[in-house]
Amino acid sequence: MSDTLFVTNYAPETTEDDLRALFGEYGDVVDISSGISDRTEQPYVVIEMASQKVATRALNALNGYAMGEYFLAVSYTEVDVTRDLTSKQRRVMDEILETLGETEKIPVRQIEAMVRLCGLSFVEAITREAVAVDAGEGMETSEGTRRTVGGIFFYLARHRMSPAVRRIVYNRKGKMPPEETA
Repeated sequence: MSDTLFVTNYAPETTEDDLRALFGEYGDVVDISSGISDRTEQPYVVIEMASQKVATRALNALNGYAMGEYFLAVSYTEVDVTRDLTSKQRRVMDEILETLGETEKIPVRQIEAMVRLCGLSFVEAITREAVAVDAGEGMETSEGTRRTVGGIFFYLARHRMSPAVRRIVYNRKGKMPPEETA
């Protein structure tokens, strides 16, 4: 894991100082830099925390944090492919899979990769938002049909994780790359 976090899906009027203060509640913020995604033109910030421990504390506390109509999405900038799921993570992931109606091999593997690489709180927050969208007006596809709750989840998650994580979840369909040997 890392002491550096990738943060997106915050209210447009949010400043770096606002995010520094918010993340600072969980430990010292060493550095913060902002950018705009080349693909989606969505703003993001990269926040370096004082340690891995405070980064994890902030990630767990702030995923899904409401900022007006927006819900923060926080993931690690670097991936740890050696990390396995705990029994609690596996149990909650199974509940999430049931909520989303996902049983196919690839979506299940993609969600497991998200839990492993972004944390359970990341996946739980996006699941809550997907369920709320589905219960409201839902979400249409480009073909004009209504997305399933699982489809809404994957649509919302796609641009809320660091590029390194997104490559594993979407490009590699959740397959972990081989561990690097020293």
